[in-house]
Amino acid sequence: MLAAELFALVREVAAGRARLDGALHDAARALVLARGLAGDARLASLAAAGQREVPVRVEPRKVWGLPVPRVSAPRIVRAPDARGSSPASWGPAAADAARAHEAALDLLVGIASRELHLGRVAEEIRATSRRIHALEDVVAPRLAAEAARISLALEERAREETVRLKRFRAARVAHARGSAG
Repeated sequence: MLAAELFALVREVAAGRARLDGALHDAARALVLARGLAGDARLASLAAAGQREVPVRVEPRKVWGLPVPRVSAPRIVRAPDARGSSPASWGPAAADAARAHEAALDLLVGIASRELHLGRVAEEIRATSRRIHALEDVVAPRLAAEAARISLALEERAREETVRLKRFRAARVAHARGSAG
């Protein structure tokens, strides 16, 4: 079950990374266009006006008994009028660049939780594999040797019991002949 979870997470994380790569490519292209149209100084001023803290929460949870952190944040993409300055001062290229970068950050936060989950599941599979190998390489041979030793001891006891029974029968027969004669 843990392996199935791992493979599902790998597919999900790979798809998320592909979406993130696309979003980052779009954001970089939008930024190049905005730099060309508005200039670096104007974009730096607009970025400073739109700067904010993004409250990211990391909450512990259990999946298959494993503690796995869940990363979440409120929606990061903002409306143009929520960026700290007048939307008219931005221009369409700068607004597109800001929106594209916020969308990429939104994807990144979503993928981070799945990446942490994937890492924890992979770590647990590695630990379980080490335990299995230890059982196969150390414990199983010891148990097999102990089973062989016990088997030999039981066989020896059975042989001793057979010899003891033969002596007992012989003594009983000898005693019966001695009493009859």
